[in-house]
Amino acid sequence: MSKPEFTDSDLAARVQAGDNKAFELLARKYMRPVYAVIASFLSGQEDIDDSAQETFLRALEKIHSYNPKRPFAPWLYQVARNVARNRWKYLKRRNHEELEEVREEAHGDDPGKLVELSELRSRVAEAIEALPERQRTAFRLHDVEGFKATEIAQMLGVNDGTVRANVHHARRELRKRLAPYKIDRDFL
Repeated sequence: MSKPEFTDSDLAARVQAGDNKAFELLARKYMRPVYAVIASFLSGQEDIDDSAQETFLRALEKIHSYNPKRPFAPWLYQVARNVARNRWKYLKRRNHEELEEVREEAHGDDPGKLVELSELRSRVAEAIEALPERQRTAFRLHDVEGFKATEIAQMLGVNDGTVRANVHHARRELRKRLAPYKIDRDFL
């Protein structure tokens, strides 16, 4: 197997020097992993798409702060996490307001079921959000997005044992927090 022509750090250094083609190569290589990192925070496809695009725009704007002597992927994933975290905070405020409107307008065959389902979704989301960031991210990337521990480890700049431990602790905590709601154990 041949060695790549340029390392990620080489390409990033070329981007710092103004080479747009190098940035295009990095963006193409990291599009899927960036999507996965963002999807560990967000669920709506449009929000994920927008945040991925914003991540690459921010990375290009902030490329001067990247140190080519360090690995590129963790730096880019941190940009993605920051963008996703900010988007999530915005959506949380907006969704809270919308949920209140749905509750007020609930009518139909069984408005109680609609509210009950909405409450359950809210409890699950709250339980996931209450997890420490590393556990939450590992859980979403592994159990929701289907990435392998080794892939997640590379994305997050940690070893795969740490990823497996974070997933395990996240599942255990979610089972504990959601036990009163009788959610199927296989779900977690």
